[in-house]
Amino acid sequence: MKSIYFEVSIPKIIITKLLSRFVPSICFSRFSPVALGEFPDRDLPGPSWVRVENRLSGICGTDLSLFFVKADPSISIAALPGVPKVFMGHEIVGRVIETGEHVSGLSVGDRVTMKSYLPCCAMQEIDPPCDSCRDGNYCMCENFSETGIPKNTGAGFGDQFTAHQSQLLRIPDSISDDQAVLIEPAAVSLHAVLKRLPRANEKVLVIGAGTIGLNVIQFAKAIVPECRIFLMEKVDFKKELAMSLGADSLISGDLYQGAAKATGGKLYKGPLGNRTILGGFDLIYDCVGQSRTIHDSLRWLKAKGDYVMVGNQLSPISFDQTPLWHQELRMIGVNSHGMEHYQGRTISSFDLTMEMIQDSRVRLDGFITHRFPLHEYKEAFRLLRHGSGTAIKVVFEIG
Repeated sequence: MKSIYFEVSIPKIIITKLLSRFVPSICFSRFSPVALGEFPDRDLPGPSWVRVENRLSGICGTDLSLFFVKADPSISIAALPGVPKVFMGHEIVGRVIETGEHVSGLSVGDRVTMKSYLPCCAMQEIDPPCDSCRDGNYCMCENFSETGIPKNTGAGFGDQFTAHQSQLLRIPDSISDDQAVLIEPAAVSLHAVLKRLPRANEKVLVIGAGTIGLNVIQFAKAIVPECRIFLMEKVDFKKELAMSLGADSLISGDLYQGAAKATGGKLYKGPLGNRTILGGFDLIYDCVGQSRTIHDSLRWLKAKGDYVMVGNQLSPISFDQTPLWHQELRMIGVNSHGMEHYQGRTISSFDLTMEMIQDSRVRLDGFITHRFPLHEYKEAFRLLRHGSGTAIKVVFEIG
């Protein structure tokens, strides 16, 4: 098995993290904890496991954080027990090439995508499952770090991997490979929208028009076409795609003035450049999640408005928390995907996403902008660092 992995080596992590401030190219050197390695092919770990041959795999924000060693050891997740190697890549489309004797619902030759990437009760065959897993919200598993997962299973950035059958979903024939590799990030966006669904005539702001932000726009419009969506994005071709997917208006120039004009809110200016708005947006989806965007978003919301954190950083951030209590705002976190309650149904984010793709309620063409063979992975990450203005979704072509 050939696979890209992040080695949890404290010396390598510290060296790369410290020196990258002065020598950014160190992330592409032999000192980096990220490498492409060869591992012996192994038998299936158990009778409910499956071997998958990869065809396409997309690079996401978490992959970027790992490659450029952005994670901070002081965040809460870092307090949990880990593994010696993190195999990268979870936005995948592959083909089943082997199944264990207890596998049901999947057969050799089926195309699949990965639903759950991190350890959960189903994957570890823990019975009874924790409350979150019981409800279908595997990303919040209480047994996340009580791992009984076999080592060196691989993941999306490799020629093949092994997975528990609970991790995989079969892809219908009507969905192409290019669409299938985008199902996982689309499911993230749908989950975010359903965590706080816009209401008719509400003024909604989306910050960032990458893969996640673009899908937030089209899912919100597909479900509640009467809402009015405003967008903040720097890159012109992303703005154009966002408008074609349902965004109503762009906010550019001075963002505080633009937000006040879009909402009819009152812009107030204090000393030392301190500004805030009273009477702003009803709802903001922040698909960036940096200190600046959180700080500003809370000042752009109207009283009792909702802030949805879709983008995130694997390091501590800082922002002014006074709007939270002064305007009685609500902050809502989003952890990937899970079980949704939609129009009287209980359905997984993935199944609902695939339904909406098949019904042409959302479209994913134009999202993949760059393709690389796996051995050119450093070039792919270099593009995302230096040429992100030309990229939306970058994928590895493997099969």
